[in-house]
Amino acid sequence: MTPQRTAQVLEGSSRISNNTHLVGRSDFQFIDRAQWSAPLLREVGDFLDSQDTSHPFQWPQWSGERMHVVLLRRRGKIQWLAQCGVTYPASRLLRPIRVLSFNRGPVCDDFELSELGLRKLIDEATGMGIAHIDIAPEWTGAFAESAATLLARDGWQALPGVRSTLRLSLSPTLDELLASFRKTTRYEIRRSMNEGIEVTAARDEAEYQEFLRLYEEMASQRKFSAEKADFLIGIFRWLTGEQGRGGLFLAREAEKLRGGALVVRSGVRCWYILGATSKEGKLGAGHLLQWRAIQWAKENGCLEYDFGGYREGVNTGPALFKKGFSDRVVHFLPTHRYVVSPARHRASEFVSRVRRSLQTSKS
Repeated sequence: MTPQRTAQVLEGSSRISNNTHLVGRSDFQFIDRAQWSAPLLREVGDFLDSQDTSHPFQWPQWSGERMHVVLLRRRGKIQWLAQCGVTYPASRLLRPIRVLSFNRGPVCDDFELSELGLRKLIDEATGMGIAHIDIAPEWTGAFAESAATLLARDGWQALPGVRSTLRLSLSPTLDELLASFRKTTRYEIRRSMNEGIEVTAARDEAEYQEFLRLYEEMASQRKFSAEKADFLIGIFRWLTGEQGRGGLFLAREAEKLRGGALVVRSGVRCWYILGATSKEGKLGAGHLLQWRAIQWAKENGCLEYDFGGYREGVNTGPALFKKGFSDRVVHFLPTHRYVVSPARHRASEFVSRVRRSLQTSKS
């Protein structure tokens, strides 16, 4: 049965609202943040925990102010879901040129429903005057291969770039897991434990702020963009209040903070999201932090631990560090784009090229 098409309106302010003139239930919905309710959040959470293709970034609690939940229902139940961001690639000076971006979404384990949800999304985006849609789902293996064929047939274009991560199966015992790590990784874990580094979960605002100072200092030193402090504190509070969902783990040496790692569970998989370590002291805390996070994931029923991305062919820095725990590389479907409005898309690309050229000339 083909679901009824629900007309939605994307206003100039990027607010997406339900059409109040519709009668009966809506099968396909855009729901902006102002319309989220406690029952909806619980329903979304239950769905995400039931899907192998889910990711922490798809939880509504992870959203920013201009994010929206997009979902497809069949017989009243969520069957397809994604968090949607509205961006202005040609700057806000040209507000009519808008793009829908789906980071780590959409989420759906059913192949036919995945196709149906995307077709409904294109229908809605056409009515909104969107330039193009970008999706970057957690689809792997045979599912991703079949999806790539389907997307190409339906007019989606694969964008350049490789998306991959390292995953560790948590089926073995803890002793077996430790024995499977690289020799240097095992050594660093045991050395840190023997020297008295302790890892605990952050529980209050003071610890959140302490970690953020370390995180922002590392971001400044390594020249990467740190997540906003207010956003991360919201995530820390959410995880602290929801047992078994994840947390911020902190490593201390003689009460001095040496590092921290944020991990989050969705379904039966746990993800390392971000972390920071201090260069002070004789010992690094990164290996022990990951080991404690892996132990927490196994204790909470997870079957896999995802190291949050991996750059193949790189044998230094984070890639080398992560490979000390696992060498199982998982490849995701590349980011795909659907051009909804060729005219708007061309205008967006032109303005973006001009802006990049101006930025280059200034530098």
